[in-house]
Amino acid sequence: MALMMNALPVRLDEQIRDVLRSAARRSDVAWAIVRDGAVAEFSSGSLNDVRISMDRISVESEYGSMDLDIDSNSNMYAIVAESAEYRCMPWTQCIYLCMYRDEARMNSRGMLTYVGRYDDNNENDGYSHIWDMGIGDDTLDVYIIVEDDALNNRLREMEGKNILNEQSILDEIVKVSPYRLFMTKKASILVKQRIGRVEGAHTHLMPDVILKRIRYPTPVPEQMSCIIQVDPFASLIDCNGNYRAWSVEDDPFQMLLQKYNKGYAEEKKRLRDDLLDMLRSSDHADHVELMYKHADADGKDMLRVVLAQIACDSRTEQTIRISSLKILKRVGAVNLPAVLSYMSNGSIHPKQEV
Repeated sequence: MALMMNALPVRLDEQIRDVLRSAARRSDVAWAIVRDGAVAEFSSGSLNDVRISMDRISVESEYGSMDLDIDSNSNMYAIVAESAEYRCMPWTQCIYLCMYRDEARMNSRGMLTYVGRYDDNNENDGYSHIWDMGIGDDTLDVYIIVEDDALNNRLREMEGKNILNEQSILDEIVKVSPYRLFMTKKASILVKQRIGRVEGAHTHLMPDVILKRIRYPTPVPEQMSCIIQVDPFASLIDCNGNYRAWSVEDDPFQMLLQKYNKGYAEEKKRLRDDLLDMLRSSDHADHVELMYKHADADGKDMLRVVLAQIACDSRTEQTIRISSLKILKRVGAVNLPAVLSYMSNGSIHPKQEV
């Protein structure tokens, strides 16, 4: 698994806890429990209930709920990181809350397992049944909470088997769309919304990724596991897909980087200054493309981040923004589609030639 250069775990302190508490009060911020092939996201939309204390954050909406233990006595760490490793965003910026793996272990079941009854007095007169999907992850349990009698009967027939390669039962689960519950050592996300919808809380399960053990880049070191992650400011694109004017000078996440990832932030600033000088010269593209070609994986990621941030920065001259975008296109940057989408919804007209 690739490790991004800005992965610097720090002990969870009161300033980060305050950032998390503020994020929990916002309806435009998304929280996520992410593993390769299994993702639960929670964004509240309209908040029904928010309970915040010194040690715990609990948020509930019509779509589901999120619960996070931020006890000051727990062995929790934070990684404040950016990356441009993905197609879905010009770059990501998140706080990753982490624990060491040996302290974060869950049940690690590798087969469908009946767990017990689930009382849900607010929703129905009876009870539902909890099933562990058996995804085999050592720090995440994925449950479905099933009320439907027919589906419960089918699951009893399949208990003890790995159902990730049993498409028929997976199709039945999708059709019934039971509640889904993702649990790590200190956090949980409960999703009530139907499978396939992405407003508010939702889940993704990708059996092929899990079974083939496909690994994606992450800033979390191998010896640690992410409990939950959040973009606390929704600075560029919020959880509802709304685009916002952005500038590196105004982005509060950059201040977090300065404090909790100072080495990365300083190196990125030097790179940004150098790139801006190059972009103002006539032969900039060849120089930057050569830099990209000879950079290692971490260096390429930082270049993509900086180029994307220059392209999306509302305070940067439009000619420089377009030049930055052209270089992303020349090097075939994975984040190019997201940058183009953002800029077409911003101050640069989508028909301008790139």
